[in-house]
Amino acid sequence: MDNFQEYLDDALKKVSFSSHENVKNNTDYDILGEIRDQIINAREDANLTQKELASLSGLTQSNISNIENGNNRPTITTLKKIADALGKRLVIDFVD
Repeated sequence: MDNFQEYLDDALKKVSFSSHENVKNNTDYDILGEIRDQIINAREDANLTQKELASLSGLTQSNISNIENGNNRPTITTLKKIADALGKRLVIDFVD
């Protein structure tokens, strides 16, 4: 399981949720920061509190808080739960 989690962690570092137009070097970006920003912005756009998002996603409020504060590295499964709760589709793509 450790190898699979390492694989997911490595894959998550390469995930992009926004355009890389402002990125000079494809390895010079904070993917976890981008993910946190995407979650926070989507939650706020939906006018949801962390507690409400947690309830809709089946996660705990502390889990949502830890993700948003950068204290937790969400798995793809967790990101999908959050996306589903927000009425969004999680898309993972490799971009040049």
